[in-house]
This record gives sequence, C-alpha cells and structure tokens, in this order.
Amino acid sequence: MLTLNKHSQKVTKFIDFTSKSTCYSPFSLMHALSILVKCSNDESIKELVSKLEFNEQEMHEFSNMLKQDSSVALASNIFDTQLEKIANDFKALMMKTFEIVPEKLVSATQVNDWCAKHTNNKIKEIIDSIDGITTILISAIHFKAAWAFKFDPKMTVQKTFNGFKGASTVQMMHMKKKVHYGENDTVQMARLRYSNSGLQALIILPRESTPAAFNAALCVENLQENLFEEMTTFEMPRFKIESTFNLNDTLKQLGVSKIFDSVNCIETLGDMMKVQDVVQKTFMETNEEGTEAAAVTGIMMMRCAMMPEEPREMICDRPFWFLLVNQMGGIVFATSVVE
Repeated sequence: MLTLNKHSQKVTKFIDFTSKSTCYSPFSLMHALSILVKCSNDESIKELVSKLEFNEQEMHEFSNMLKQDSSVALASNIFDTQLEKIANDFKALMMKTFEIVPEKLVSATQVNDWCAKHTNNKIKEIIDSIDGITTILISAIHFKAAWAFKFDPKMTVQKTFNGFKGASTVQMMHMKKKVHYGENDTVQMARLRYSNSGLQALIILPRESTPAAFNAALCVENLQENLFEEMTTFEMPRFKIESTFNLNDTLKQLGVSKIFDSVNCIETLGDMMKVQDVVQKTFMETNEEGTEAAAVTGIMMMRCAMMPEEPREMICDRPFWFLLVNQMGGIVFATSVVE
C-alpha cells in the first residue's frame, strides 16, 4: 500500500472528517516533510521516517509523476531569515531535488503572496505573522481539470442530502453514462476521468451512513482494482470546501514528537532548529465542468538552538468520500462531503 494511502487511513482517527465537510491533502503534508527530511538525519528525523513509514524514493517518484501532469502545478520553497547560514551544498541539493532557491524571510505578506501565486489565488494566507519564526519550509499544489464527460447543467436539480447532522438541500448533478464502477458489501465506488489529466476522481459511497462506517470506507486499495466500465446512473452534489489544519497534534498522535523539540540542521541550515507549527490550508470545488483543488502546507521552524450485466445506480445523497488519485492510485486529496 502506498505511504500516502496508509497515512490517509490513519489520520481519520485524529482529523474530524465527519462533523463538517473537510478537504485534506496527504500529499501536500508529505511533500513538505520531504524537505524537512533533507535537512537532517538526526534522531528526530529518524523518528518521523519510522512513525510515518515515510518512503523517500516513493515520494520522489510520486512528485515527479505529478510534475509531468499538465493539470497539476507543484511548487515548494524555503524562506529563511539567515540565508547566509545555509550551506552551499544544501542549496544545490534543494535545487536538484525540489527546484528550490531559498529566499530571505522578510514578512508574512511575502509568504502569503507566494501561496496565492502558486494556488491560482485559492489560498491567499498560510500565516499571519512571522514573529518567532526563522525558517519556513513550504509546499503548494494546484489542480484544475475539466471532466472527460461533463455533467449537463440542465440536469442539475435541487435534492435532499442526508448528512450526519440532518438533511439539507443541495444542487445535485446527474449523469447516465458508462463509468468505471464497483461495489461490495460495504461501499459503492465510481471513478470519473478528467480531460488531459493523470488524476482521476474516485468517489466512495458507504452503504451505512454512520461516522464509523464512513471513516472505515477510506480504504481504496482492493476495490480500485475491480472497477469495470458499466452503464451507471450517477448523482453527486456540487461542492466547494475550504479547510485549515494545525497538524502538530495529529503528528504527535501518530508518534512524531521529537521534531517539535529539536532538529539538528547545523550542516544544512546552519543551526539547531525545532518545528513550531505544521499548518495546512486546502481548497476544492467540484461542479458540472470539473474540479479545482489547491493545498499549501507550511512547516514553521525556529532556531533554538469486478462487472455485473444490469445498469447500476449510485446516488451520493448521503456522506461520501471524493478522492483525487493519480495513476499509482495514491491519494493526493481526500475530501469528505457530509453536509
């Protein structure tokens, strides 16, 4: 199982995906952590690699695959108040691995402008102040693509969505086409393709509408291999979701704690450092035309020193998962639509 997918399943224990619709990017976090892993090889980084089952080679291949996708824009950077302390060989490594040229950290506006630039203005602020922060390791991803087969807006109607907290009225999109579809005793699953994109939408609809069944449904490995093209009546609401996370506690609950005490970056960033905050902001909008999504993760640091014959029907009128996955089946964005 891909590291990103393992991580996505684990975090459902610590991130609340069921109280409200939530968009989280496991890829964005892991991509930002990839930079941190290059900064040191001390005990704090070894703990991170072990507890998160971090696979550097897998992440490198996954990132390169996304970079080659015209629907995806991927960027990363390092902002530091003391550029002169950064080792030249580390700068060369950052350029070779991430195409990063470190910038002098001057203001929160500078960092936020970078975020807006690399997310098509979907995420305009990741930080409100740089007080106490000397270094920021940051990763941004933006995705925009039209459906290979678009929903007809004339078929979109008001319908009831039965969320965990009660019913609401939504704009329900509708199509009847051949789509890749699969099911088992616990979930229905459909895969929708985008035009000119290696990413696909994977929609998982649990049969049982409870938070526990919902979280358990975020396991895509086996069923993904048994999706077959079938004539399907498919309905899904339009949605637009923005989320913000401070991931400090989530990482600690996953067993990663030492990076918040100290990280030996003397040979790379020129000092002993510690992680102050790991923050992620996300955006996703899906409608009749397609999907646009963005995520930014910032690591704020300080010096411290199978096919049936009959047509199928999948009506997403209750909480469902909307995942963006690449050709490897890795989860780039995991979005819960529960309201």
